[in-house]
Amino acid sequence: MNNGAVVNAGINKFYSKIYAFLAMGIGVSALVSYLILTVFPGVLIALIKSPGLFFGLWLVEIGLVLFLGFKAQKNPTLAISGFVAYSIINGVTISATLLMYAQATVVSAFVSAAATFGAMSLVGMFTKKDLSAMGHAAYSALIGIIIAMVINFFFLKSSAVSFFISILMVLIFAGITAYDNQRIRQVYNQTGGQAGTGIAVFFALQLYLDFINLFLAFLRIFGKNN
Repeated sequence: MNNGAVVNAGINKFYSKIYAFLAMGIGVSALVSYLILTVFPGVLIALIKSPGLFFGLWLVEIGLVLFLGFKAQKNPTLAISGFVAYSIINGVTISATLLMYAQATVVSAFVSAAATFGAMSLVGMFTKKDLSAMGHAAYSALIGIIIAMVINFFFLKSSAVSFFISILMVLIFAGITAYDNQRIRQVYNQTGGQAGTGIAVFFALQLYLDFINLFLAFLRIFGKNN
């Protein structure tokens, strides 16, 4: 087997590991959301009645993302545990969002997000063009979108602005998905094929965030009349 074949086999194995963690994370979040909506509605009621609790969970999620960013490479076991914890908490918070939409809307949003995510992942994996400039632009645009969302939520309270922001979110996270997938190959090559489980978990978290944000954006687009 020549060196090229060895490298391709290695990168394919690395991608497989990352996507296995990603599937686990999405599966855990989906299961938790389903259980809260159908078996443990008391948790959902507590979230709705206690905005402080919801905000607290949101802060914990941010903390876990930062923690995984710093510790994933050094402590793979802790990184996996943190990713699972994040997936569970996110499943709890997403359940409150899903409650506002019809089941058909949720299914349509999930299928659309999966199709977009899959297509842009393939673009990132196989394109020869450097997507760094696009990725940096997308992350910069994301900061602007977050600011616009806050302004609209507290001051404008416009459904038209919210709908426009959701469309932009789809475009932005489609680009980020392609960029993140290309970064996986770049990091693998930069480490000489020695990228370990911790790095795989970190990238799985990045892709998880890409997918969830695509899903939520499509949910707002399809459910604007819910």
